[in-house]
Amino acid sequence: MSRWIPFILIGAFILVLFIMPLLFRSPFQTTKSDDVSTNDNKCEINITVSETEGPIKLEDYVVGVVAAEMPANFHPEALRAQAIAARTYVLKTTNYGQTEIEPTVAKQVFYDQTVRQNNWQSSFEENEQKIREAVKSTEGEVIVYNDELITAMFHSMSNGMTESAKNYSGNDLPYLQPVASTDFQYATNYETTKTFTLNDWNTKLGVQWTLDHVKQLKISRNDTGRVDKVSMQNEEWTGRDFRTLLELRSTDFSVDVRGESIIVTTEGYGHGVGMSQYGADALAKQGLTAEKIVQHYYKNTKIEKISCSRK
Repeated sequence: MSRWIPFILIGAFILVLFIMPLLFRSPFQTTKSDDVSTNDNKCEINITVSETEGPIKLEDYVVGVVAAEMPANFHPEALRAQAIAARTYVLKTTNYGQTEIEPTVAKQVFYDQTVRQNNWQSSFEENEQKIREAVKSTEGEVIVYNDELITAMFHSMSNGMTESAKNYSGNDLPYLQPVASTDFQYATNYETTKTFTLNDWNTKLGVQWTLDHVKQLKISRNDTGRVDKVSMQNEEWTGRDFRTLLELRSTDFSVDVRGESIIVTTEGYGHGVGMSQYGADALAKQGLTAEKIVQHYYKNTKIEKISCSRK
């Protein structure tokens, strides 16, 4: 029996060496699998929408934006392109959910489920499923340029060419350059007119003109056909300011005097920068995928999954 004692002692010593580190292990240490789980949790992103109670999960937020910003009867590939652009825009604008975003046309319109139900009525289930499928199929996808999120601006419809960021804001961005957009061939409300009385005109512009003054307006245009400057004698406005004051649909407009009325004819809808939503639908109907649509409107960009390290 005594000859087994050395082996027993050696076995006991080895067992103690194995057990002691476990006994004294800190309860705050994690295993490798715990670390992966923690990293995954850090990637969960919530969006805070101003005047809305509580944070909203990113993908649920994107559903609400696509539902508000694009008709549900648009082609599925157009809806997918809109989802990618909307997700990119909110992450860029809010620094991955660190700040809140307004649910307005100046940022991105957002409809919660209650609003969607009220808007769609009997078509709610069909439209909701279609949009959720578009968002789910692009989950986590964003648009990047030089490994950075882009400012994914979009608008309703162009005038045949999209606008450059430089023309719009003076800030030249390589991925927001003018590109051809044939959406006007598909949009029934591409060209609209708005009629003003002389009194309405003067009130909105803060001037005291006659109809002869209106006839003397000088309008200069930029390389995409949109109005750059409007002037008359000592008065001058940018196309953007003139559009805002008269509440026009775009900066591609012309002014005409007919009898006692002032007629403003407008082509397209929106600021014209980035992706045209009607253009996306037109391209989708021509067979382009969401990825191709995105790359058409945002030049030299790539679509990638959200990266935790980029946050």
